Amino acid sequence: MEEKLLTEKELCQWLQVTRATAWRWRKEGMPCIKHGKSIRFEKKEILNWLKRNSKN
Repeated sequence: MEEKLLTEKELCQWLQVTRATAWRWRKEGMPCIKHGKSIRFEKKEILNWLKRNSKN
């Protein structure tokens, strides 16, 4: 079964971050899928990116 891609709003709700944080993370290399003006996020890829980039 294919995983649903998240919108920016859904991503922010899921991670409990602001849109500014999501934008900054994208600029820092957080994986996203761009299609025209739309941006979508894959949960699995986001979790992997967060693990690799955590500052703990």
